[in-house]
Amino acid sequence: MARRIILKWLAGDTFGGGVLPTFVFPVVAGLFGLLLVLITPPFQSPDEPAHFFRAYQVSEGRLFPELQDCRAGGCLPASLLAVSDSFSPLRHERARLLPGQTRRLLAVPLHPELVVFTDFANTSIYAPTAYLPQAAGIACARLLGASALQMLYAARLGNLLVWVLLLSVTIRIAGRRGVFFALPALLPAVLFMGASANADVLTNGLCWWLVAALLSGQYRRVWVIAGLAVVSVNKLITFPLALLARLGGASYRSTAMLTAASLLGALCWSAVAKGWFIPYDAYHPLFRDGQTLNAGVNPGAQLEYVLNNPLQFAATAVTSLFYSLPATAAHFVGKFGWEKNYIPVGWTAALWLVLTAVLCTEERPLPLRRRWLPGVVVVAYVAGFALTNYLLWNAVGADRMDNWQGRYFIAVAPVAGLLAGNSLLLPWRRQILGGGLVLVVLSNVSMLCSLIDRYY
Repeated sequence: MARRIILKWLAGDTFGGGVLPTFVFPVVAGLFGLLLVLITPPFQSPDEPAHFFRAYQVSEGRLFPELQDCRAGGCLPASLLAVSDSFSPLRHERARLLPGQTRRLLAVPLHPELVVFTDFANTSIYAPTAYLPQAAGIACARLLGASALQMLYAARLGNLLVWVLLLSVTIRIAGRRGVFFALPALLPAVLFMGASANADVLTNGLCWWLVAALLSGQYRRVWVIAGLAVVSVNKLITFPLALLARLGGASYRSTAMLTAASLLGALCWSAVAKGWFIPYDAYHPLFRDGQTLNAGVNPGAQLEYVLNNPLQFAATAVTSLFYSLPATAAHFVGKFGWEKNYIPVGWTAALWLVLTAVLCTEERPLPLRRRWLPGVVVVAYVAGFALTNYLLWNAVGADRMDNWQGRYFIAVAPVAGLLAGNSLLLPWRRQILGGGLVLVVLSNVSMLCSLIDRYY
């Protein structure tokens, strides 16, 4: 019986009231996500300390960062910074957790009355809406009298719960396309992100849900319009997603209005947040080296350079992306931790092969004449990422751009799937999806083993 149900789910068949079953995804994602929450050492997701500090600030109802003596951050309990610093050596080389380290630090009390100004320069410009799941988890933990380090696990659990719920709803809305959301959402690196305190978890989940909702013609629903507004504020370069309303039956006028409103929201938040960004060279010298900031970065001067040298910037972006593609691809499916930590290369190659095969089992792929629209969305997103990356991460006039991490492209992954989907392997759909699920589950086991090998 269980085998028949799983095969029906894999084949995209209807079940129980004509609704595509969604129990497989939340069970697998919930199980491995929870294991990642618990096994990943504290603050070992990229930028997790800064995201956690910003989330804690939001959990107290303080929606905007504080600027103090050329520093950006906020006044937080000193215990939060202390426990974070205790795990910072794990980011470098091949350091391991000390025996009993996490258990001892879990007992460190919060002492909310003992505050200190805490720097989180790179996340201070993030919108507070990006931290609602983490902030909710932290607020609940605070009511229960949790310790400083327990707050981090509460933030991770809040994010994981929202990721699983959003993707479960997305799969249900997508109908027979649900598997094209479910399998990528179970990739080890994607789940690793979902089980962290990162601000992109809510944004990525909303983006995937919006793709499914817009394709199903729900562009007039209030919550869809609100979702477009939230993701545009959370991550400015996601506003092109509104163009997908056209694929769901919206008129050109309605699509243009949704896109313009999303762009306006992104620009408004950008105008507000730019006053909170302090570049490395202007940051307090005693505190800047601990921040995720690069020397020589100056967004205003960089933007002027781009406007004066648009072709040079375009060539730099395209060349840098080309050379970064292998690392970006590995990042997307199997990266974990701060440094160059990956699942074994064989798993990475196998996952990309199965993702490619799954894309070739689309029953009703978009006609070629309509694929220009998801193509525009993907190109606009990548171009927006290249520009913001160049402004905030690279020295003025740099001839090479780095930081093309695969996690930054999770938000637009379903749109790329629409662009590439075809029915070349449709006769073997059931076998491919079944094998894909098995492979993804085993690759998550490999992720857990890699985590244990790296940190323990």
